[in-house]
Amino acid sequence: MTNSYARFERNRRVVETGVFLALFWGLGYAFLYVPNVEFILFVAFLSGLLLGWIRGVFVAFLGELVFSVANPMGSGLAYPPMLVAQMLGFILVASAGFWLRPVIRGFRHEKKILISLFGAAGLLLTFIYDSLTSLAFPLASGFTGSQIWAAYLSGLPFYGIHILSNTLIFAILGPVLIQFVTKKYPHYLAS
Repeated sequence: MTNSYARFERNRRVVETGVFLALFWGLGYAFLYVPNVEFILFVAFLSGLLLGWIRGVFVAFLGELVFSVANPMGSGLAYPPMLVAQMLGFILVASAGFWLRPVIRGFRHEKKILISLFGAAGLLLTFIYDSLTSLAFPLASGFTGSQIWAAYLSGLPFYGIHILSNTLIFAILGPVLIQFVTKKYPHYLAS
């Protein structure tokens, strides 16, 4: 590999990572005032899927850290256990994107399977994320078992809307983007 090619590759990777971070923050703040509808879990998933584990986790971690800390609705610094739960949730989502890469690559030409796969990923990952963040407060505050359960169940209507919206976001956008990437940028799904 020549020096200029290595430099180009390094620069390309930095730019790709920056683009995903910009997409994360742009979509995060654009939908900030729309209750329970967000695209940043999907962007975190895509970053793990398309950029690989290290860069995907970096995008998810830094993206959520800045988004949560600089959130006009309330900074994540106000309650550190919640911030930690958010960070863990986003790291898990980006990691899941990376782990599902071989499966998605194998079915990249099967739109119906991709719809089901992305929809299931959106549903499960949003449920896990909502559970982590919903349990952070009662667990860190020393609630009893019944209080934890009551606090968790009280949020079900909100989780339901969030899970439904993310299931649809993943199922609709995921297959379209994978087919576009397969056609125009196949190196993102290379082994």
